[in-house]
Amino acid sequence: MLINAGTLIVTALLLRIAIVVAVPNTTERGLHLIERLTLPAVWPLQRITPLAHGLLRGLTLADILVLGVVVVVWLVALGIVAGWEHEEQRQRPNASETGLRP
Repeated sequence: MLINAGTLIVTALLLRIAIVVAVPNTTERGLHLIERLTLPAVWPLQRITPLAHGLLRGLTLADILVLGVVVVVWLVALGIVAGWEHEEQRQRPNASETGLRP
């Protein structure tokens, strides 16, 4: 579930970046919907003046920073869950110790 949720969020943010760079006016319903759904993730950082600086058309530093933060948090969460699963396997009394190293 964590992998799918992270993938969905990262994909939505990448679509947002592609839309704001490639389409100057998002009047089409699908493009406008994706932009509006991802706006709550980017909006707080766009209120900070240096991050609201435009890089390319509608792309801002806030868009790129949010994508980077989401990817880092997602990878850390995946690492934590993988560690829990590894530790659970290690602590099972009937688990074979082959392939499990401290």
